[in-house]
Amino acid sequence: MKIKKIGWTSFLITSNELNIVTDPVLLKESGASFPKVEADVCLFTECDIPSEGGVLEKYSLEEKVVPGKRGEIMEIFSPGEFEVGGVMIRRGLNEDFYIIDEKNLRTLYMGIVRKDFDPESVKNLGDVDALIVPVGNGEDYIDYEKLDKIISNVDPAILIPCAYKGERKDSEGLKSREEFIKHFGYTNITDEGFVNLKKKRVEEDQKSVEVVFLK
Repeated sequence: MKIKKIGWTSFLITSNELNIVTDPVLLKESGASFPKVEADVCLFTECDIPSEGGVLEKYSLEEKVVPGKRGEIMEIFSPGEFEVGGVMIRRGLNEDFYIIDEKNLRTLYMGIVRKDFDPESVKNLGDVDALIVPVGNGEDYIDYEKLDKIISNVDPAILIPCAYKGERKDSEGLKSREEFIKHFGYTNITDEGFVNLKKKRVEEDQKSVEVVFLK
């Protein structure tokens, strides 16, 4: 499983020949750069669901997010379990996160996390190899206190932060990368173009969470 950042809270998660894109609507609304990307599946954390057509059509994103090799894009925005191309995607009722499983690898993706989010809801999810979570502590995102509980409950091998100061045009009120690192005291930090998630790497890093900033 390969994880690459598109921008803001939008990521490209690739498994074999399946491309999963997260929250392209939030990326568009952030004003950050939006490159063209191929997708087989799009995950939406928070958006207005159209009565007709699709979310990508409603937000005029068809030219930015285009179908991959499967020829069509599956849009997921509601609770349920979805099996696509050997990947299992789960979203619980009234939950702000997606669980993405490929064989023995598990990624937990969190987009906009509501202020009233209960950190206890991410307890007992099993081994989470990568956690993608917003760390800006701004108006639309959880504060550091809840973020600390989420990270502790999930206990990921790899933590991938997103949605912090400097990642969009209007960053007023957001905490920076440096403030996040200082507050949580992380020392095992790397900058990478992508994460190639493998069980061997996860097992090597399980004693200390590795914080990976994708660029």
